[in-house]
Amino acid sequence: MSEERHIPGPPSELADTLNHWRELFQRKHAEDFEALKGLTGTDEPIFSFLVDYADIDDDDLLSLRFNEYPEATVEQANEVLRSMCAEYTDVRCVLRPIMFPNEKLKTVSSLRMRNRGKLVSLIVKIHDVGPRLGYIKKALYTCIVCGHREEIAQRVARERKRPRGPCKICLEEAERISGEPISYTLYKSLESLLQLTAEGSFYQDIQYLNAHDATAPDEQPIQIIIDDEYVDRHIPGQTIRINGVVYIDPIPDRNFVKDTRRILQVRALSIEEVS
Repeated sequence: MSEERHIPGPPSELADTLNHWRELFQRKHAEDFEALKGLTGTDEPIFSFLVDYADIDDDDLLSLRFNEYPEATVEQANEVLRSMCAEYTDVRCVLRPIMFPNEKLKTVSSLRMRNRGKLVSLIVKIHDVGPRLGYIKKALYTCIVCGHREEIAQRVARERKRPRGPCKICLEEAERISGEPISYTLYKSLESLLQLTAEGSFYQDIQYLNAHDATAPDEQPIQIIIDDEYVDRHIPGQTIRINGVVYIDPIPDRNFVKDTRRILQVRALSIEEVS
């Protein structure tokens, strides 16, 4: 029996998703790529690709992935944009899905914990705007012995994740030298070799908006998390449409490791002005 062949590259499902994003951008956003020519990161640090939800929904694969796994699918789209835009500019390009259908439109009061991870659209009035913050979106860990590097994706308001296990290069070398599985003590020692490299990590600007339903100002408000080009662009009293993902977050000022109580938030994927 022949040995199973290993095909390099991403898993087929991921590769298909990336290819479908690429085809959508090529078909629908030629003007955006043209607009990138001549732009630099100094002129415009972030360029938004405003993609109509209907265009995503017309593609069966993207519709399924976007509705079931919105954040992961948006990150995959952004990965495609980084690759496609690199030949035009050093500006960071991001996907902003807009024009959500009415079936996605919800009220703040209707959201429940069971909506976690779902796409929603809210029309809200901003009550107050929090300070500009930042968080490590991708933490870079570097082995202080061999220089091996690993990037670990992080989430807002969560404990910072570390790589699972020790540096793979140093672990393999230790096992090769010993000729047998290494001890637990040495294993833990090798784990400590991977340390956060602040300069190589990717930081993202974020901001919290406290908002309530535009038509129900006296009902319970909700926190909206905005990022990148949306930061510092909104003021109290403004009415906006938020298209995003329902989050569950720890109660502010509580230890989320020990306290099981949570509040609902919405992480904005796009923001549209309401006339």
